[in-house]
Amino acid sequence: MFYSLCYLFLEFMFFSIIGYLAEISYVSLKTKKINISRGFLIGPYLPIYGVSSVVMVLLLSRYQDDLFTLFVMAAFICTFLEYMTSFILEKIFKLRWWDYSSKKFNIEGRVCLENSLLFGLGGLLIVKILDPFLEKYLNLLTPFALQTLAIICFIVFLSDFAISLFILIRLGINVNKFAKSDATSEIKKEVRASLEKYTTLTLRLVKSFPSLKYPNSKAFDAFKQTLIKRKESLKHLKEKVDNKIDCEIAEVENKIDKIEKKMEKNLKNKDEQEI
Repeated sequence: MFYSLCYLFLEFMFFSIIGYLAEISYVSLKTKKINISRGFLIGPYLPIYGVSSVVMVLLLSRYQDDLFTLFVMAAFICTFLEYMTSFILEKIFKLRWWDYSSKKFNIEGRVCLENSLLFGLGGLLIVKILDPFLEKYLNLLTPFALQTLAIICFIVFLSDFAISLFILIRLGINVNKFAKSDATSEIKKEVRASLEKYTTLTLRLVKSFPSLKYPNSKAFDAFKQTLIKRKESLKHLKEKVDNKIDCEIAEVENKIDKIEKKMEKNLKNKDEQEI
């Protein structure tokens, strides 16, 4: 039983990483800009792909030789999971994490036909090619090695989940505080302090979900802009500090160079006097 759970978890992690790589490749090609911020976890994995893939492997392996049925069932399962994930996350965190309203044949902006077709193709790839490939190499591991690897991956994943959940909660608190304040006035001190402390991870989350929405959309848009401006100001500050340090280093090196030349000249004069 424990071995089977470890086996499934490693499959989950593998497909979560494959999903992450596929999504950043797709988004980077579409936007013509490299974007490695995807999903709410910090690590390079997207759990929704892992869950979808494991479910497809468990339920659809029997349809390996029926490509049409496999395609349709994979598209349906993944679309259903994406819809439910969007719905549940919105209910828990009061935030809309992605929005396909601008795409044709969408349902409440949570799912769309384009993604469903891609999910169907992904299902064919996973069940027919990737899962047999993964199974071949996992079976080479001894039970002890497989279970140890699964436990290590689980600890890393659980730690990442805990940190990311904290950032999600912090984001919700910050947004609520900002929404209650006047968008044209100075942001509250406690919100500013929180932004300064958690800017990097919170901004990574905002960048991961560019269509992130909040019921009070104007206040949330203002919050996102404040967060981005704060990040940019820190970047400019870092550049100024780096430039100042470079100037000081150059000045010190110049002084050292002058001292060395003066010492060489003094030694040369001394040698000439002795001669």
